[in-house]
Amino acid sequence: MTARGLAVVVAALMIAGCASVAPKRVAVESEAEIKWRQHHAHVARLDQWDISGRIGVRTADTGGSANLRWKFDNGIDQIDLFGPFGGGRIRLDIDPDGARLRDGEGAEFFAATASQVLLNATGWHVPLEVLGYWVRGVPAPGEHEVEIDDAGRLTFLNQQGWEITFREYALHQEVLLPRKIRLSASEETISELTAREQMSGDLLVVKLFIEEWASASSAKEIDQ
Repeated sequence: MTARGLAVVVAALMIAGCASVAPKRVAVESEAEIKWRQHHAHVARLDQWDISGRIGVRTADTGGSANLRWKFDNGIDQIDLFGPFGGGRIRLDIDPDGARLRDGEGAEFFAATASQVLLNATGWHVPLEVLGYWVRGVPAPGEHEVEIDDAGRLTFLNQQGWEITFREYALHQEVLLPRKIRLSASEETISELTAREQMSGDLLVVKLFIEEWASASSAKEIDQ
């Protein structure tokens, strides 16, 4: 074969090879995904809030509810539960050093995490370390699965052993924030808690009903 013939063959093979490579498709965001990304970025920046409502915890054996007041200001939480188990006010203070709980009779409990001190004092298991994200309708950092609606709001979240359903939103200062939230522990989470003798049965559900999101400025007035 002549040099010219060889060049023709090589060129033909190159053309055939290029033709066999499909062009890469560029992913295009839907309108709902764009709205979700914008909403997530806006809500995730909220670092002060003052919310009031109700919280309920139900297991296969027990259940209870309480009125809730939750103030948060740049990494410092103050959570008041009024009337759980027919008692008085429970005060939970959380900062980077740990968590302290004081019950209605003045007894104090300390633990490294808020969920642990709440469990020690009341028997309630609530994932408080990540609830500050979920209560705003956004995932906590880390792996997760989400479902969103056409308005770009989070409707379902699977994260850290919990399935979270966002059933209703309300407008607060031109921002849609969750109003009704249901947390259901996965089988793996329940098995882990059962193995640690922190619960029994096959059901753990936490429900939140948020009546009001107060202005961010009022959250600065953390009670002493």
